[in-house]
This record gives sequence, C-alpha cells and structure tokens, in this order.
Amino acid sequence: MAFVELEDGSWINPNLIEKMFKPKPSVHFWRAGLNHGETADITDADRVRILKAAGFVMIKKEKSNAD
Repeated sequence: MAFVELEDGSWINPNLIEKMFKPKPSVHFWRAGLNHGETADITDADRVRILKAAGFVMIKKEKSNAD
C-alpha cells in the first residue's frame, strides 16, 4: 500500500479512491471519492501526486547540469 501525502499534511491511500471529481466547474478544488463512501477535498497538486503514485502519469526524471 502506497500512501500519498497531501498538501494539508494528511495522507491518502490511492488504492481506496474510486473517482476524483470537481463538485462544480467553478470551484478550485477536487474531491476524491473513497470506496467506503467518504470524500476528501484535494488540490490540483494533490490530484497529480495521486495519479503519479497510481501509475497513470509518468514521473519525469530531472536532468542534472553535469550531463
């Protein structure tokens, strides 16, 4: 089980997330719907971290200046 640290300091398990959605198009946050019926408010940065941890977004390797 891989946990992801959110910007507010809490942790979330990506394996428990069923969906991520915006409650309204005009809001600036997302909600993560968990498989046990709860939701968690997350930011755009949190959403990206969750997607990376779940393997949906490739993590780019940093280029070093020594190359």
